[in-house]
Amino acid sequence: MSKNILNRSNKGSVRRIGIGFAVVLIVMAVVSIAIGAFSSLGYGESFRIVFGSFYVLFLPGFIWSYVFFQKTKAFEEGENRFGNEGDKVAIDWIERVALSFALSIAIVPLVVFYLNLIGVKINVFNSFFSILGIITVGLAVAYWRNRKFNS
Repeated sequence: MSKNILNRSNKGSVRRIGIGFAVVLIVMAVVSIAIGAFSSLGYGESFRIVFGSFYVLFLPGFIWSYVFFQKTKAFEEGENRFGNEGDKVAIDWIERVALSFALSIAIVPLVVFYLNLIGVKINVFNSFFSILGIITVGLAVAYWRNRKFNS
């Protein structure tokens, strides 16, 4: 008897995440094109600004919000966010987005600052790779916690 890792409910959530990701990319591309068309910036610069802002100001905090709060509450569940023991078990999407911006704004400058203190120069490539490291560590911790609690 083989285990099917993705059951029907997980397939639906994976599909929903994929569609949401595609919608976000399309919206960011349209915003980039609009900025390039209606300003003195070129299209390349506008893409760099929009996608770079997403990469620096949102994505690290979004990944780390799953480290701290593994579950996302659906809108239909009502206002009861507390489990039997009184601990908070899930946050909704609006809280997750707000927490994502706050965590990114807190984590990214601190990591860049401390890397600068140990001698790493601040430039585009080092900042990119330090943020990529933040995202990778967050993904690894979230995966480990999810695997640990689901087994």
